Amino acid sequence: MASGGLGAAFRGAPEPVARRGAAVERRLAGLDRAVAEARGRLDDALLDDVTATVARASGRLGRSSAHTVVAIAGATGSGKSTTFNALAGTELSAAGAQRPTTSVATALVWSDEEGDEEVTELLDWLGVPPSGRFWRSSLDGAASRSALPDGLILLDLPDHDSIRTAHHQEAERIVALADALIWVVDPQKYADAAIHQRFLRPLAGHRDVTMVVLNHLDTVPEEMRADLLRDLRKVLVADGMRDPRILGVSSRHGLGIGELRTAISRRVEESRNAERRAEADVAAATARLAEAAGDAPTAIPDVWVADLERRVAEAAGRDARGPVDRSAVHAAVRALTDEVCRDLTPAWAEGIRTAATAGLDRTDDRLDAELAALPAPVTGAGTGPWRPVRAAGAVCAVLGLLLLAGSLTGLLGLPAAVGAVVLAGGAVAALAGHLAGRSADARAAGRPVADDRSRQVVARVMRAQVLDPVRAELASYGRFRAGLDAAGVTRLTP
Repeated sequence: MASGGLGAAFRGAPEPVARRGAAVERRLAGLDRAVAEARGRLDDALLDDVTATVARASGRLGRSSAHTVVAIAGATGSGKSTTFNALAGTELSAAGAQRPTTSVATALVWSDEEGDEEVTELLDWLGVPPSGRFWRSSLDGAASRSALPDGLILLDLPDHDSIRTAHHQEAERIVALADALIWVVDPQKYADAAIHQRFLRPLAGHRDVTMVVLNHLDTVPEEMRADLLRDLRKVLVADGMRDPRILGVSSRHGLGIGELRTAISRRVEESRNAERRAEADVAAATARLAEAAGDAPTAIPDVWVADLERRVAEAAGRDARGPVDRSAVHAAVRALTDEVCRDLTPAWAEGIRTAATAGLDRTDDRLDAELAALPAPVTGAGTGPWRPVRAAGAVCAVLGLLLLAGSLTGLLGLPAAVGAVVLAGGAVAALAGHLAGRSADARAAGRPVADDRSRQVVARVMRAQVLDPVRAELASYGRFRAGLDAAGVTRLTP
């Protein structure tokens, strides 16, 4: 009994093999670069897990692409081994009461060449012992004619819920290596938290390489089977699996086994199963890294730099030559880091905040020293753009006085009025320049804005002490993001 178009399970259109392989290798390389940049910033256990993912995917891609490894996993009593035997057409794997003694996987290889070198290498990599390896050519009767295609390696795993640690560890190890997974559940325990928390939920993004088989369907009244399958679907969707692939079977009575064989055959015929599994693993790993790091700009926007410099300049005081207001400087630096780290997780933000603030005392000392070394600004009525007006007025006044004296003594043949006019005009200009200059100085004294030289000092010190260390951290973050982008994950924010 099928649910959700299961005849099309594992279906997909393959791309050219060479192009596929190169694309997956590029994604793995990008993921590897991201891990290298994240060392010392993100949790080592997470990074080690992602590194192991890269190693597993690279190891599988370096081995036979002509074979598809399909692992059958399940809990004790789910009928996993019975399903394996039904597919094989013979009793190969221990079932029922014998199952707890089985701590290693059983493999059945659909190939007529027993001992094929590529298959042997792949089984060695999977860790299947020689005693657990069977070839189709060595089987008799119906088993040798079982309707499954060449290239299939079917694995029966130890019970994932075994009370023996070695058993469930072996199951977990091979689940991480197989190209495709068939999870066998039963009507009583299909919603058991253990399988969902440890396996199905973490593999929610592996929908293309995962099928869930509800076994023992013969024990469920026929009118209740559709509802049971729908409920299983809801549980899987709640795990995060989009449009899960589900099949109802009774392996003991052969119900649904033919359709399961068809689904497996279609998977094997696609001949891109190792790439599919690698792509799903890379996508899951990159999403975990992106979530652990958060998002940040890869460069400090100019407007944030300008705001920092303005606030520090104001903290330098009115004449920009006294001790800076250290609390104001620290607040300005922290405001910048708050903007930079706004969307980062604490794990990655910590390095940026440390880079910006670790040397704040040295930053304050350097600002004090360099600002104090600046020449004192010239202030008063003679400064500013009114200085030439005052000077020209004074010259005119002196010239007018001389003209007036010469006219009155008869030394010059000019009317006295000429000298008086020149004298009066110069005096007025000089007075106006003096008053305007004083007004301008008074207004300037009321603004806490440093002159160009002090601004240059502030910009230089902030660049060396704060901005360059933060930029170095952001450059590392940029390389991390570039690695994730190469692995195929987009940025978390626009």
